[in-house]
Amino acid sequence: MSEFAIVMPILVLLLVGMIMAGMYAFRAAAADWGVFIVGVGAGTYNTPASELAREDVLWSDIRERIDAGTSLPRQVRSTITIEDSHPWVFGVNLIEAQRGTTNFRLWRFYPGPPPPGVNE
Repeated sequence: MSEFAIVMPILVLLLVGMIMAGMYAFRAAAADWGVFIVGVGAGTYNTPASELAREDVLWSDIRERIDAGTSLPRQVRSTITIEDSHPWVFGVNLIEAQRGTTNFRLWRFYPGPPPPGVNE
């Protein structure tokens, strides 16, 4: 019984640490996915669909921080910056930091069907 009492707090701390690490890894993956999919949506042919692609991001705070637009001719730059600190238990602050930038060349995207009246 005494061995259980000694080991149990350590195991609980390890379990909580793994859960928190998994949560932050999942949010980081969501931020990276958001940068990618919004950049692809911003570079679509004739009708930028970045707002439609932005809806694919799970968390609203990540969704609002993604920025995409044309930076150079025929190129889209998609960026995100997250630097937050959240108070947690026992006075511990959880710090989240994520920065990402992706450049897309527009000529790589499938142009879609030609507009009506072209190639007739």
